[in-house]
Order: sequence, then C-alpha cells, then structure tokens
Amino acid sequence: MVIDIHTHAFPDALAERAVAQLASVAQVPPHTNGTCAGLRTSSRQAGIDLSVIMPIATKPSQVRSINTWAAQVNAATDGLLCFGTLHPQQEDWAAEIERMVATGIKGVKFHADYQGFFVDDAALFPLYRALAAAGLIVLHHAGVDIGLPPPVHCPPERLARALDAVPELTVIAAHMGGYAQWEEVERYLVGRDLYFDTSYSLADLGAERMAALMSAHGTARILFGTDSPWGDQSAEVAAIRALPLAAEEKAAILGGNAARLLGLAEKPCALHAH
Repeated sequence: MVIDIHTHAFPDALAERAVAQLASVAQVPPHTNGTCAGLRTSSRQAGIDLSVIMPIATKPSQVRSINTWAAQVNAATDGLLCFGTLHPQQEDWAAEIERMVATGIKGVKFHADYQGFFVDDAALFPLYRALAAAGLIVLHHAGVDIGLPPPVHCPPERLARALDAVPELTVIAAHMGGYAQWEEVERYLVGRDLYFDTSYSLADLGAERMAALMSAHGTARILFGTDSPWGDQSAEVAAIRALPLAAEEKAAILGGNAARLLGLAEKPCALHAH
C-alpha cells in the first residue's frame, strides 16, 4: 500500500485559477491540473493507493466551506483523503474542531507563512491542545516556502518550542522537518516525537543525505509525500524506492507508517468501512 500524505487539490471551479496563481508565485510548474480527478489520475499512474489532500484557509471566512468540501471528498471513497483546515484568527475554532471530528476528518493542515502566524506563538497553544484532545493530526508546512519572503514562520527551532509546549499533539513536519533548513532540522528536531514527510525535499537534499536524515530521525517516523501538483508523483515514488535503505524501511516510508498513523486497514477500500 502506497500513501502520499501530502498533496493538493481544489474544487473544480477554483482549481485552474488557484494552480496558476501558486505556480506563478513559486515559479514551479504543476504536474496536475489541481482537480481531484487530476490527482486521481496521477496517483493511479504512480501506483499510489491513497493521496491525502492538505487544504489551507488563508482567511477565517474560508474555513467552513473548505471543511465541508473536505468531508465531501472523503465521502467519495475513491483513493483520496482530505484533511481539514483551521485559521488561527477564527473565533469559532472549538466548534469547527467538533464539526471536523463529527464528519470523520482525520487532521488539519497549517501553513504559518500563508496564514500569518509563528508556530510557537503561545496564543495558539489552547488550539493545539484542543486538536490533541480531539485526536486530530496536525501537518505543518515547515521551513522555507519557495517564492515567499522571510521571515520563515515555522522553522525547526520554533517548531521544537511548540512541541515542548504541547507534547501530546501528533505532528507531521512537512518537507523533512524544515525545507532548506536542514542543519536546524538536525539540531532541533531529529529524534523528536514527530513525523517528517518527504515532500519536495529529495532534489535539495540528494539521495545520500536524505537517507541519512531519515535514518537519524528513525524511518518509522518518515511519511512519503510529494506536494503534488508541485512534485511528480511517479518520479517521487521511484526516487524513494531508489534510496540506500532496507526494503522494509522503504515499504514503511511509502505507506506502512502512514497507514498506521491514519488508522487504515491494509486495503484503501476499508477507509470508510466503519
């Protein structure tokens, strides 16, 4: 079972405009058209059983509609799973957490650069504690975001402070803990009780350093991710399989670890069986 823990897709009416705008900012060409159908096609071609969509609300008014769409994606049981979103400035986050739990959403994506907060802001700790109490996973964009100016709002040192403050929260740090901040990842995060995803990191790290970083952190805490449409899913699967790691470690990274984290059975079709 292969699971891509970090992808992006948008409602059909918004996809073309959203992908064009994001591609222009980052100067990175997309590998899909940004729709769920495009992501499904890409996933099938790559041999990926389940792709997890990570939406981002850039303002509080978007949260409810995005989470409604996420629940609709999840109800389709067709190889896609969608996390929810929250915005730190929204006032009704407690009610929205309850709504996400009620609709079966498994986690929340935060992007501190796009959402305008620092990951270790103490004002967010009650929100993090509520997410932990609800059993929801949190995925943070971590490190530099291509195309966005400084400061970096979720660097490894700040993320480590947030982990210290709310150790009970299950956290995935995207981009191997902090894109383009690898020394800080090694200093502050390696060996900590959190997951790294592999998205958009291998080209920058190189295979040898990527494998070394995975091994240092513990391959049981590494999750395969592509950042599709910004990463090519087929190429990323092949790159992970080519890493100098044991076969069982690569199998765990490509899907076993994520299946366990998400509480999935061996087959993706069991996702909504309960």
